[in-house]
Amino acid sequence: MRPGRNAVALLAGGLLALGGCAHAPPKLAPDVEARLARTQGGYLTGTVAGVEVEAVLNRRDFIWGLAFAPRGGRVAYSRLGSKQYFLSIWSLGPPPVLLADPAINPYEFDVEGVAFSPDGGLVATAGKDGVVRLFDAATGALRGERRTEEPLGTVAFHPDGKWLVAGSDKGLMTVLAVPGLEYASEERGHEGPVSALAFAPDGTLYSGGWDKHVRAWRTGVEALRPGQARVRFERRGDSVVLGGVVNGRAPVMLSLDARTPAIVLTSAAATAAGIDVPFLKETLNIPGALGTTVARLARGQTLNFKSLRLEGVDIAVCDACVPQGLQGVLGTPFIERVEVAFDEVTQEAVLTLKGGPPEGARTVDALVLAPRSDFTFPAYVSDVTVDARGQRLGVALSEQKPERNREVYERERKGVEEPRGPFNAGALVDARSGQVLQKWPLHQGVVSTAAISPDGRSLASGGWDKRVYLFTEGEDAARGEREFDWSVRRVRFSPDGRQVGVAAWTPQEVSSSGDSDPAAVLLGVRYVEPSVVAPQ
Repeated sequence: MRPGRNAVALLAGGLLALGGCAHAPPKLAPDVEARLARTQGGYLTGTVAGVEVEAVLNRRDFIWGLAFAPRGGRVAYSRLGSKQYFLSIWSLGPPPVLLADPAINPYEFDVEGVAFSPDGGLVATAGKDGVVRLFDAATGALRGERRTEEPLGTVAFHPDGKWLVAGSDKGLMTVLAVPGLEYASEERGHEGPVSALAFAPDGTLYSGGWDKHVRAWRTGVEALRPGQARVRFERRGDSVVLGGVVNGRAPVMLSLDARTPAIVLTSAAATAAGIDVPFLKETLNIPGALGTTVARLARGQTLNFKSLRLEGVDIAVCDACVPQGLQGVLGTPFIERVEVAFDEVTQEAVLTLKGGPPEGARTVDALVLAPRSDFTFPAYVSDVTVDARGQRLGVALSEQKPERNREVYERERKGVEEPRGPFNAGALVDARSGQVLQKWPLHQGVVSTAAISPDGRSLASGGWDKRVYLFTEGEDAARGEREFDWSVRRVRFSPDGRQVGVAAWTPQEVSSSGDSDPAAVLLGVRYVEPSVVAPQ
């Protein structure tokens, strides 16, 4: 029997490949059960006593991100199939039932960010392809998507449900409006990957990063008159390339070229932007190295660069006028309206409307992030969660950079155990001061995830040592432990505190059913003498 099988052997009998209850949930006293049922948004509080396996939702895939719905009794996780990532959405039951399993993006782009809207009606994903996607939580239908400039690793909804924030692998936090996913604002909050985003009930945002910081951000809606934007750029030979969006529909990569007397799109990009190319009547002559090309002309279009919006833009449609691999060219009309400066430190182009926003330009409401606190740790921050009152944080800390590479895989293949360390730990942290209230350095190597209980008294942690621990404040020893067969990627408490969801990788085995070891699991939490807390 392979290492890790003993702890999950009880799951092997009678479970379906993608789900099924192993045990009934840990029983509560009838009066506690009744009060929890009638207290909307209520959660359990007390000393945890242990965990029991309730259900295995998946035993064949690599599971990456996992989240519970604040309302609606659902859980969702991202899984890697044979050629694509999928979003599996379940009702919690009992028994759990798979509601939807839509595809997200190709397998080349990991999807770690998963989050439910506050009402439980939407699920957002954030992937390494740089795209935020919104799915209907009941049907799995795609409700919207927005391409950002950088690979994404995490996403979180604001408590009012009108905004979400996506964190990138390069430290950028982008605020988008819900449900349209329009760009609102941004802050480069960390150096290197943003590893976690978590909102407190009052709207305070906590972000964690591989720069060994947890930062707190005040949030507020401001009326902005967009006249400037900072946009990532890249150099391709003698050209500078910027990313924009045409008519709010088509993300495009555009070459900046003052020699071209028009703003130009390829026919494919124009069609994606809603331009009916065959029915365009006007034309424009565009000179080039091989002579003049007659291009069709679409008047009165819009062009967005984040918060900077150009209206009344005339766009020429010409495939031969656009460099290979791009979707368009920003020619003289763009240069006449927009001043472009380059920040080589951040690799961003600063775009400013000449003369400022036009008279009478409408203001746009946007959620804006403002720094509040900065907590520095002597270890990499892998994960951050916040309790139901917004008073405590659960933080995953690792002395080794939590980056999977060939060296890590070789050590795992050879069975080399990583060392314990004082800051390979899950920690309870005061949300106002950043003080570490208690930490538990039991994991060997990287601690990839930490989930604080709704009452802020307990912590579940998971790591690349294949283990999940459950701790309660005031005690050094774990109150519960589970072992999996490969790295644990994510642990999360359910909003009522009754369950811990676990996302893990599982070795790929050759079997008639395709089954392997448990990868997405619901653990029931047992309490010594639980009571019910109503939300404030």
